[in-house]
Amino acid sequence: MRLTGILLAAGKSTRLGRDKLAVTMPDGRALAAWSLQAALDSELEQVICVVKPEDSLEWLPENVLHASVSSANYRSETKLQIALSTEYSSGMAASLQCGLKEAEEYGAEGVMILLADQPLIRAQDINQISAALAVNKQSDYAAAADGQGRKPPVAFRSHMFEHLLALVGDEGARKIMRNDTFSGTEVNLPDFCFWDADTEAELKRIMDYVNESAQMK
Repeated sequence: MRLTGILLAAGKSTRLGRDKLAVTMPDGRALAAWSLQAALDSELEQVICVVKPEDSLEWLPENVLHASVSSANYRSETKLQIALSTEYSSGMAASLQCGLKEAEEYGAEGVMILLADQPLIRAQDINQISAALAVNKQSDYAAAADGQGRKPPVAFRSHMFEHLLALVGDEGARKIMRNDTFSGTEVNLPDFCFWDADTEAELKRIMDYVNESAQMK
């Protein structure tokens, strides 16, 4: 399947109280650069990163973005495209739909929704979800799971785009995954893949894990 990734990076970081995307990780890169790089290293055909219009993009890896500006988006020499969500303040749905419209123009056969504040997601995890959707042809979507329900990253076939476009406010893909009308396939991933940086305590857990993992190598 020709899957396009939609990396949601237009959040307001309200709970953390500072820009979590730009938090410096132990290797010197920004937190959101980790999830972006995983998406770019995966088998996704294209990656659309949805950001706020005022985002300086300084958190992007230098080797990724050589951008030229064209109306509302930036395109790089890699498979990355950056889309500006002018309505991001109205909730997650607006940012998701901003990326989805770009994917539709590209002619994607499906999309995978990823969260920029989950830096421990890996390219191999993304590939597992892509493969699950390709193999389970009767499934409307394939989602990551940790034993406590289905969560992003989640990949949807193109016939689900209309349902994603109908979301409003802070409604995200979870609303669709909780709807028994649609059929989904689960891909079990390690707990750390779902850790986000919503609070200082959660951010510390991520940092501690990265440091401990580095020491074990």
